Amino acid sequence: MEISAVYTTLFYISLLLFLAAVLRYILRRLDIPGIVADILAGITLSPYLLGAYINAVTGVEIAQINDYIRFMADFAVVLLIFAAGLEHGLTPLRAAGLWGALGAIFGALLPFLVGYLSYSPYLGRDPALLIGASLGATSLAAVVALLLERRVDNISSRFLTAAAAIDDVVTFVLLSAVLALISASSGSSSWLIFKIVSLYAIAWVAIFFLSLSLVKWLGKRIRDEYSYEFSLVVIFGLTVLMTLLGFSPIIAAFIAGVAIAEGMARESVKRMTESLLELMGPIFFVTIGAESDVRGLGLGGLLTALALTAIAVVFKMIGVLPFAYLYNRDLKASLAIAIGMIPRGETGLAIASLGFSMEILGRPEFTALVLMSLLTTIIGSIFSRRTLKWLR
Repeated sequence: MEISAVYTTLFYISLLLFLAAVLRYILRRLDIPGIVADILAGITLSPYLLGAYINAVTGVEIAQINDYIRFMADFAVVLLIFAAGLEHGLTPLRAAGLWGALGAIFGALLPFLVGYLSYSPYLGRDPALLIGASLGATSLAAVVALLLERRVDNISSRFLTAAAAIDDVVTFVLLSAVLALISASSGSSSWLIFKIVSLYAIAWVAIFFLSLSLVKWLGKRIRDEYSYEFSLVVIFGLTVLMTLLGFSPIIAAFIAGVAIAEGMARESVKRMTESLLELMGPIFFVTIGAESDVRGLGLGGLLTALALTAIAVVFKMIGVLPFAYLYNRDLKASLAIAIGMIPRGETGLAIASLGFSMEILGRPEFTALVLMSLLTTIIGSIFSRRTLKWLR
């Protein structure tokens, strides 16, 4: 009797989530964030490692990345990015001031530019653009978790949170420009490319502020009992609209999160989103791990992952450190802020996943970016736990 792919998929997801929970419990004792456990669980049970043996022993294709898993992972990443926008709204843009905004901008731009310039001669323009965009994004979730865990709350910690939040905005603007460049053929004139990128930028800003105004207006007319259902309409309605205009769904999810944060009863929507993410959030990360072929990476791929990690760490710190110092005039506190910006996470992985699904990034480049995200998260977490006490 043939087994439905629906049930084998649910069983595989259950195995992935169970292993992720076990690893999360173990790694928590080492002060390593849960995202690392989720990705490691996916890599371990991927069709390229233990998953292959599960398939061989059972005679059933249990460990496989099919359309059902991709659907759940796509839903999960939209929720994750929506939650990132919902978490801070426009507050960090108002609170960080000039130095916080500049720290976030240069902290995202420098890794992007160095990543692009380093890999465009070898991989071509489009893959290098997406690699650069993946390198720029700090994990806001990792930053907030570290500060909450250590109970740090002062002007330097608020600068760190604001800079990490603005970093998300900068990254999504960069991603929009990257997608605009990719949509232009490589033989296009500089003037045509400039016009396309400018059009995308204007459309991004227009949709952003129109969404803020419209959601705020509608939010006053929607009863609290329907607020979460309405937020889902906003997320996926905006996703459909922006996808038709050539934008990525994750950009739409971020704008929807910011719009809901500014225009509605944020706490009730936030509670419902957190409840959904308790189950759906890890599905994205375990799927990212399961799609990574570390066995086929080879020495060259491993060296690429290490090089990407070095670029991500060094140039993020170089971009952030001067502006953190101009903000608080304390070198140790500024260094702690720069180190706190090192972890990559949901946004960078979402960009890498987007590039892989668009078939612009090959599996080796995708796997190298996943390993970069793992390594920066581990490095940033370990060093931040030693340096957060310098914040004042």
